[in-house]
Amino acid sequence: MKGILLGAVLAALGQTACARDYPYSIAPGLPAVVTVTGLQDEQRLLVRVGDGPEREIARFGGDEEADQFQDVDVDHDGYRDFVVGQSGGGTLAMSRIFLYRPQDRAFRELLHPDSASSPCHGFVNPVFDGNRPAFAVACRYAATDYGFEDYAVCPDGTARATSWSRRSGESVRQLRLPGPKAGACRAATKK
Repeated sequence: MKGILLGAVLAALGQTACARDYPYSIAPGLPAVVTVTGLQDEQRLLVRVGDGPEREIARFGGDEEADQFQDVDVDHDGYRDFVVGQSGGGTLAMSRIFLYRPQDRAFRELLHPDSASSPCHGFVNPVFDGNRPAFAVACRYAATDYGFEDYAVCPDGTARATSWSRRSGESVRQLRLPGPKAGACRAATKK
């Protein structure tokens, strides 16, 4: 019985022993702490806004550690959002983007519109536009093969693909965008 109890205690301590905290300011006077806990095959992403409760907002699977963190105002609404990535020790970081939604005092993940069909199969190494709610990603398949994706971030918290292409050597090919309204944000509904 003592062995089982000791094992449970050690397992619980192990979950928090590898926790990584990323404190940052969402806006002046509004702090947040993003915490990644767990081991590579089962990592949890927790967020505390201000002095509110800590909430789990996502889980990471796979064998790569969530080892990248960036805070940036992705949607240009005046609140800093954040990006967590898994690089696997290499130069390509598979990233997940979380937008702060002030009306909910919570974060919501910006989902990829079609990662199965996109050239990079997800948000890889996102580079955020400093002047508008948009970003670009790029990835490399082989020595001369690359994928490029551009996105607009809509007021409703969705990402719309505006351009996808694949380059092989000197040849560049534009790819079909996902969805019938790719590239255009939905018009705001009047209440």
